Amino acid sequence: MLKYSFLTIFSLLLMVTQGIAGPPTDSLKAKVTEARQLLKQKVVDGSDEAKKVDAKLKSVIEPVLDFQRMSENALRVHWPKLTPENRSEFVTLFRALLFRSYLTRIRKANEDYTLQYEGEEAKGRKAAAVTVIAQTPKAEIELVFHVITDDGKQWITEDVVIDEVSLVQNYREQFTRIIKKDGYSVLLKKMADKLRDLGGEVPPEVKSIPTTAGAKKKISASKPKAEAPASESAQPEKQK
Repeated sequence: MLKYSFLTIFSLLLMVTQGIAGPPTDSLKAKVTEARQLLKQKVVDGSDEAKKVDAKLKSVIEPVLDFQRMSENALRVHWPKLTPENRSEFVTLFRALLFRSYLTRIRKANEDYTLQYEGEEAKGRKAAAVTVIAQTPKAEIELVFHVITDDGKQWITEDVVIDEVSLVQNYREQFTRIIKKDGYSVLLKKMADKLRDLGGEVPPEVKSIPTTAGAKKKISASKPKAEAPASESAQPEKQK
């Protein structure tokens, strides 16, 4: 259980891989260092200082995550059914939920861990997989970052596989289950409720959140299903 609690920390903190010329691993190291330095600043949640630090973190994280691609892959068969306005709203809400969910857990975490960059595997000319081992006092976690580039300089993360569990696949299974049972509008409602529960605000661009209460089961927005109770989410299949 302790092992997977750290997964929720690393899956955002380490998913930062852009900005400088050079191989994907070099970019990853540079941006992880930048994010960790910001997170060392002690702030009171909700304070003006916390908002300033959050804004700086967003400036590091958001430009280097392919939220559009992650959103498409998370919804998969449901994505083509959405209007352009629906798609824009989903990407905006998904981005806000990811950031708030992981930031909350990062700030509560003890930074008692080390990172070892194990290797880098090219996946053609414009994609690569970077393997990182996170060592905590009680667990060793393997993270594989799948990154892509258009120009060979800026590397953007499209997924991270944590001990063979894909972050995007985890969300896709949850989203699909909710949509099949309750519909797409209820999925948006659950995402918005989760965001508010974590102290975040629904972006004003998201105008179609229904006002009626949906089912009570919440999205595990920051927990891979490997740690979720069986009653809340099914175990994801391992990546082959």
